[in-house]
Amino acid sequence: MTSAKATSAKWAVRTGALISGVALAASLGGISQAQAATPKASAGIQSIDYISGKDVTVGSCKGWMNRRSTDGYVQGLVQSWNGADCVMWLERKVIGSYDFTAVSDGYEVVNTSASTGFHWNGTNAGSRVCVHNNSTGTGGCGETAW
Repeated sequence: MTSAKATSAKWAVRTGALISGVALAASLGGISQAQAATPKASAGIQSIDYISGKDVTVGSCKGWMNRRSTDGYVQGLVQSWNGADCVMWLERKVIGSYDFTAVSDGYEVVNTSASTGFHWNGTNAGSRVCVHNNSTGTGGCGETAW
């Protein structure tokens, strides 16, 4: 994802949250239409940011991660194209342990996309996204996000 697309995605999340909040407050009678038309500062609004350089591509399967700005939790995403049957999951490793452990369910897609929920990625822990291409029998994991 390019920097412009990442910025656009952040703007969309912030704008969508602001518009939804204004619409809800207006419908509940909490603010006037004049107040609803005046945007306020968006302090406390979270953004969801693409984590660059942690992708994994196996044939026509691609996995990547996003990070939530408010708490650093991470999310795995997967995309399939050309009829590939792909499975994606998130793994985490704590510093001092030897192995990665799966922390999400597996998400299987064919010619579509899916995402995990957000998972803890705190102090002394790193996460990575893994993908298996069932169509070719191959798989791999991206670099760890610490």
